[in-house]
Amino acid sequence: MSHEIMKTADGSFAMAYRAGDALPWHHRETNPQVFQPGATPLEIAEAARLNYEVQLMPNCFSDGTPIPDSFHISRTDSPHTVYGRFVAGDWEPVQNSNLLDLAAYISERHGFEIITAGALHGGAKCFVQLETGQEFSLPGNDRLVSRLLTTVSHTGSESNKFIGCNTRVVCDNTVRAATGEGAGIICHDHRVSFDHEAIATAIGLNAESFGDFAEFAQACAVRALSDAEALQFFRAVMGGKESTEADGIKVRHSVGVRKAMAAHRGQEFQAIGAKDAPDVSAYVSDRLDQIARGAAVDLPADVTAAPTAAINPGHDMESARGSLWGAVNAITWLADHQPVKDRGVDFNLASNLLGEGTGGKLKGKAVAAARELLAA
Repeated sequence: MSHEIMKTADGSFAMAYRAGDALPWHHRETNPQVFQPGATPLEIAEAARLNYEVQLMPNCFSDGTPIPDSFHISRTDSPHTVYGRFVAGDWEPVQNSNLLDLAAYISERHGFEIITAGALHGGAKCFVQLETGQEFSLPGNDRLVSRLLTTVSHTGSESNKFIGCNTRVVCDNTVRAATGEGAGIICHDHRVSFDHEAIATAIGLNAESFGDFAEFAQACAVRALSDAEALQFFRAVMGGKESTEADGIKVRHSVGVRKAMAAHRGQEFQAIGAKDAPDVSAYVSDRLDQIARGAAVDLPADVTAAPTAAINPGHDMESARGSLWGAVNAITWLADHQPVKDRGVDFNLASNLLGEGTGGKLKGKAVAAARELLAA
């Protein structure tokens, strides 16, 4: 399995979380270290294996002559570990210690608490996650908590980010505090001074968006969703196509749509669409066709296992059962917790929580589609 979480020379992974908390889903395979509540930035850096620095070094021609205004970024303790190969001279390194100091400052100013820290992509990107203390409960004690993710990049190709996100406690699904292009993200350029005061003020304003998301979640929880509507919702988010046949409309459902429908019901997705089971795939597709036409049809037990707590936990809570909120969380659960091919769930952390790749976009599409349904 290819790990996005950095593995250190001693075999440990560069991840740590606050002692006393439940093991975060994205730490599941990494046997992470712990730090005590109230730990100093230095203590957290040591626990999370973030106690290294980067430097700007000149690029040279083959004869050793420096190339004008051309630099690369490498680790001070391992000069051959290069994160950014072509960087201009005005790039200003932001060290992991700077990120942790800023997180500690934000914690003190706003009453936040650092809960996780780690390094991704071989140490090229580091993050600290903070709990803001804001919380909201939907019917059935379905708790949402507000968190803030801060990142620093050592590649020279992207800004440091401060991302507001919301977590559903029962299943650890995470959605950004806001949706849309760049929404919920505050960027800091490496070419300006690291202004703690300005960034902390902006983060405080961003945290207020949690109230808006709580209203959105409440509206989704009371919006009943039939199976046919759920299927249409998943097709809008995951993709799908229709073709007309002699007996009427035949809906072709992608594997993603079938997975989402199964997760919505808390059922395990088994062999549907697999090369060795085309008959199973066709059978389930036919059943979904009936659902799309409004029929009350269950996916058969011999194709999808009975509902289980391990599959999309919280699918049967009062707030989620048969509701738009349940459908949104079926998508976020798939994006956050289902391994991407052979990359493992830690790839989901890099792809989804940090807003990179298709996972983050998929969750944004789910929220946008839900808002459209609510506005209709």
